[in-house]
Amino acid sequence: MTELPKYHTPEQGASVLLGPIQAALSELEGRAEHYLERIRLAEGDEGRLRAAHRALATARAEIERLRSEGAAPEGEG
Repeated sequence: MTELPKYHTPEQGASVLLGPIQAALSELEGRAEHYLERIRLAEGDEGRLRAAHRALATARAEIERLRSEGAAPEGEG
């Protein structure tokens, strides 16, 4: 596989780039919660949807943790 060149942009911090990822996970987490609250599901599907919701919540929380680690005040870290 050919390696793609890097974009011609200034160096970026992970906490900035993780923001849109966290927002997307939050949106998906909310959608899964909405489905659980409002949609009749086929037998056995509620458990799978709850597991998906938990996975999204866990991933969002981990991204949030990673963002906060990288957001040290200026002069620190």
